[in-house]
Amino acid sequence: MDSNIIFGKIPVKNALVGKRKPIRVFLHADHPDQEILSLARKNSVAVKLVPPSTLNTMTEGKNHQGVAASLPQFQYTELDDLLDMVREKKDSTLVLLDGLEDPVNFGSIIRSSCAFDVDGIIIGKNRQVPVTATVSKIATGGEEIVPIIQVTNLTQTIEELKKEGYWVVASAGEGKDVYDQINYSGKIVLVVGSEGFGVSRLVREHSDFIASIPLPGKVKALNASIACAVFLSQINSYRRNKK
Repeated sequence: MDSNIIFGKIPVKNALVGKRKPIRVFLHADHPDQEILSLARKNSVAVKLVPPSTLNTMTEGKNHQGVAASLPQFQYTELDDLLDMVREKKDSTLVLLDGLEDPVNFGSIIRSSCAFDVDGIIIGKNRQVPVTATVSKIATGGEEIVPIIQVTNLTQTIEELKKEGYWVVASAGEGKDVYDQINYSGKIVLVVGSEGFGVSRLVREHSDFIASIPLPGKVKALNASIACAVFLSQINSYRRNKK
């Protein structure tokens, strides 16, 4: 499937009001979604009414809900531009992904980041799933809301962020720090590792905290996206209670 094709009602709606306007929207000819049709016209986006077989082909049989859209190439935000946007903020949260390869986890992390008002997501160019149609579907268009930055070297980026006043908290099941006993005031980088290997050694060595989530149940590990959401909820709760 073309990586610039998104599908589903919520992702397409978010794209129509986001930064990366669709080139064209494709709607089920017999039952076109009227809200999406109106949004497309309002934003001067071309609409094509097509049979469901065309939508099935475009989305490789996935649940398109009668709508798909073609987007221009995704444009990653530059790190310097992000830092310019957040430099004056007292509290800031960035999420840094270390080798995440599952598009479903990536999309879920984007969605959680939008929900908890994360300032930006940083990913590596290697060993990391980029923004794809599947990622956009799971993120429900959140990639059009939260800036996503792609960098060559994660450890060099961490050191640059530290110079900007960020503290780095790495999520790890065996971490000696506990996730809800950390001071999350100020500027925080939350590092989430890969599904199979966790946070890499070099990134750990450049982190200020290696934090775990105590799990009293029989399941002793959380997947990357759920762990990220737990941390983001705690960061938000800590700052809210402090105020």
